[in-house]
Amino acid sequence: HYSVLASLPANTHFPNLFWLMWQRFDSGFYLNLAKAGYWPASTLHTYSNWAFFPLYPLLIFLFAHLFGGSDVAFSLAGLLVSNAAALLAVFYLYRLVACEFGACTASLSVIYLALFPTAFLLSAIYTESLFLACSLACIYYAREQHWWLAGLCGGLASLARAQGVLLFLPVAWEYWQVMSERYAPLTSAPGDRFQQRVRAWLASRWRGSLLAAREPSNWLALCALGLIPAGLLAFLIYGKIETGHLLATFDNQKWGWGRFFENPWQLLSTSLTHPESANPMNWNFWIFNICIVLVFLGFTIWAFWKLPMIYALFTLVMVLLPLSSSRLNSIGRYYLVVFPAFILLALWSKDEEHAHRRLLIMIPFAMLQAMLMVFFVLGLPAIA
Repeated sequence: HYSVLASLPANTHFPNLFWLMWQRFDSGFYLNLAKAGYWPASTLHTYSNWAFFPLYPLLIFLFAHLFGGSDVAFSLAGLLVSNAAALLAVFYLYRLVACEFGACTASLSVIYLALFPTAFLLSAIYTESLFLACSLACIYYAREQHWWLAGLCGGLASLARAQGVLLFLPVAWEYWQVMSERYAPLTSAPGDRFQQRVRAWLASRWRGSLLAAREPSNWLALCALGLIPAGLLAFLIYGKIETGHLLATFDNQKWGWGRFFENPWQLLSTSLTHPESANPMNWNFWIFNICIVLVFLGFTIWAFWKLPMIYALFTLVMVLLPLSSSRLNSIGRYYLVVFPAFILLALWSKDEEHAHRRLLIMIPFAMLQAMLMVFFVLGLPAIA
């Protein structure tokens, strides 16, 4: 506690406070990565920076040297990258939702994203804004059937954070549906029984896939989707060269940071049966984390009922992966990038007769964001 309080005076001098207030916790690892690169292989069993992916610090490195290369330049470069990525994320979110559901729903989706309790982290020296921008661009271009652009953006996402590689699942689904529908359109009628609709859908997808496979151009477009895991693969190969461990980043997360793959339901069960008291100095802010998890599990079910499958699959993988990391720490931050949740809220509250629903969402969001941002700025690790 003393170290946190002792650092406050240095962070409150004008004008330093304007950028140091956004530089907390993991920010130090990203800035160190941008300045000095990855640490030796001997640090894999410690809190090493091998747990952090390279795209974000690489961008900070490029802009920092344009600004002169000082410590202040690196801090300002981090803020520039984060906020530019946040604006790009807002742009793609609006375009994506406007094309699918209309301008009103798009505007509300952007507002709900901006007011989400951990949305202030989009401006901090963290990867949330960059990963969100890459993910939204990937899904947007997949919906537009620009497969190479979707693959490129997905590859950048997997170079920014590990869960980026999971974009392959919703994008591959979208590609399969588009190709199947192009060569063997679905012929079932609305009045058909459920079994008939299922058989018609399976027949369409099977026949469409076979016909699509005869065209070499379709295989080329499918190769574009391989760019998504290519970002992660490039980082793994780099880790192998530098440390001798192909899975250096995952080994470090397990050995040094105590994060390992676990059944998400086991983690949820353990967390529910072993509650912790509210404590802003505790990295695992139990009450907030449990509420966020339960709400987003509900969003996952809602997405499969209400949204196109590509959004539902994205929601599923982005909700379950953090639950598979053996700890609930920072779950509110990880779920900030689950943008289909904001689309669902916008669809639920877009009509004028449902204006009260907007207030029901905005007021709690804004109040929680104000509280959590104070925690973050003061250096209290409740949600970082």
